[in-house]
Amino acid sequence: MLYSKLSEIKDKYSVISFSALISTTMTAFAFILLQLTSIQNQILHELQAFQNQPGISHGIVAASVRRVSDNKEMIAFNENKAINSASTLKLITTATALSILGPDYRYETKLAYTGKIDEGKLQGDLLLLPSGDPTLGSERGGPSYTEITETVVQAVKNAGIEKIEGNLIIKDPSLYNYDLPDSWSWGDIGNYYGAIPHTFNIHENFFNVFFQPGNTLGAEASINALVPFDNDWKIINQVKTGPRNSGDQVYIYSSPSAETLLMKGTVPLGESNFLVKGSIPDPSKLFRKQLLGQFESEGVEIVQAGILPTPSDLGRIEKDVHILHTFTSDALEEIARQCNFHSINLYADALLHSLSKTEFLSFDEGLKTYKAYWEEKGLATDGFNPRDGSGLSQTGLVTAKCMTDILCTMGKSPYFDAYYSTIAVFGKDGSVRYKDPKKLTQGRMRTKSGYINGTRAYAGYFTDKAGEQYAYMFCVNRYNDDARNEVRRFLDNLLLTMGSH
Repeated sequence: MLYSKLSEIKDKYSVISFSALISTTMTAFAFILLQLTSIQNQILHELQAFQNQPGISHGIVAASVRRVSDNKEMIAFNENKAINSASTLKLITTATALSILGPDYRYETKLAYTGKIDEGKLQGDLLLLPSGDPTLGSERGGPSYTEITETVVQAVKNAGIEKIEGNLIIKDPSLYNYDLPDSWSWGDIGNYYGAIPHTFNIHENFFNVFFQPGNTLGAEASINALVPFDNDWKIINQVKTGPRNSGDQVYIYSSPSAETLLMKGTVPLGESNFLVKGSIPDPSKLFRKQLLGQFESEGVEIVQAGILPTPSDLGRIEKDVHILHTFTSDALEEIARQCNFHSINLYADALLHSLSKTEFLSFDEGLKTYKAYWEEKGLATDGFNPRDGSGLSQTGLVTAKCMTDILCTMGKSPYFDAYYSTIAVFGKDGSVRYKDPKKLTQGRMRTKSGYINGTRAYAGYFTDKAGEQYAYMFCVNRYNDDARNEVRRFLDNLLLTMGSH
């Protein structure tokens, strides 16, 4: 390739002697290699020095940089140590989902009925048949929560149904069999980022609670509204007024199917109608109640509305189903983009459950499929033991080498362009949009950030000024709490150093 290019240049510029051109070109290549070696040595030196610092030395600093074209290792530092990846794990989850399902895959939620319609009466049940769509009723686009309820009611009325002699059934086995990792913290699952994925999800499985802080520090903060809201919930509000500009310091404690929600912590002094998000304990139950209320207001009677569906009800609706309306999600590529740009745990964990095209997998089943896919690609998965798809679990593990191996493998995938577009541009998009104010990386770096207690990480791709693409992961694990800002600055500067060359 080199000599082919040199021949082209020789023909165009015959006045220059070919031997001189070879000498000049080889000198330029030698300079590039020298510069690359210098950067590698600088980064390795900085990694080693940081590993030895107080507050860091008892933890793990890990790094891996590989050239995508041939998977050549460029930088390796504790690359085989098993570390917590935090949200950089979403890069592997979205890569797996795009590879197995394809970027054009879409979820479908179907409104249907059993039996027959006779003179305005449905002699059967009204059904919602979900497929695990995490985006249904999301505020990020598509029909809203309210628009979905209105569409369901209107579709029933358009079918000429004025009375339903059966029941309203949302086919969600999660109503009876909740599935979540044992490694998730109870302090997380009541908050929006700990929302549990189900077969039926609505509004990203979170509710908004609007607080009114008191007039003095430490005063009680009252609740103005909860949206959406289940009137069966018992709210225990112990939230106080915190310092100005202290942000959201509220923790919401609940559990699957819970009716009691405990809210503790602080909201900032001087704010009004301060927004906090909590996870909905039972999305299908909440939405069913909302739908029933909408049907009642529209004058459509459901005879068995007061009877909660049982597991046997869910098992008897496979046949004799007539579709009234289908809600279709955005393509998987867009869902993966939202997942990675905004680090949406629910989306990542829903994708894990969706790795089979024919059934909704449990966490354990999804993780087995997840890991087996990369092993079948010939990748070594020693040290790769995730506990979920989002990185919320603090006991889920990956190695920096495994991360860059997967990223390099994706670099050769027919879906790479779609995958690459789902990763935020450093200094421009998503959670890393403020990281490069001087634009040193010139848009050549794609990054997913990850942060959880005791862990901060970055992973993704960068392209050097010569056009060569690399996959990378940098992570600091198990550092002291008081070293948080120091770790953040170190990793930010490391990426700027690497990405600006």
